[in-house]
Amino acid sequence: MGEAYVAEYFRKKRYKLLAMNYRSHMGEIDLIAAKGNKLRFIEVKLRRSGGVTRPADAVSRAKQSRLRATAEIWLAQNPGYAGCDMAFTVAELYMDEAGKIMKMELIEEAF
Repeated sequence: MGEAYVAEYFRKKRYKLLAMNYRSHMGEIDLIAAKGNKLRFIEVKLRRSGGVTRPADAVSRAKQSRLRATAEIWLAQNPGYAGCDMAFTVAELYMDEAGKIMKMELIEEAF
């Protein structure tokens, strides 16, 4: 549910969705999107509102390392994007008790 919400947000911002739930032996990237020379590897974290920690806190250094390695594998398979301005974005989604997404915060250059 979270990935679809964020994918729609980036589509509305005129990004082209290149992959959703891309998997390699190193890990998974929730979304990969491009717009012009911008290439975004997007990690989606969904939490109920009122939690003690932020959703982005779940993206540990080990997770960041796996995301980077997975992005390198994707780039090797898609060399046409090698010269793009690459960034890792964390999309924090907050939902209410009924499961409705209430708020999204983007951390553009997360790591």
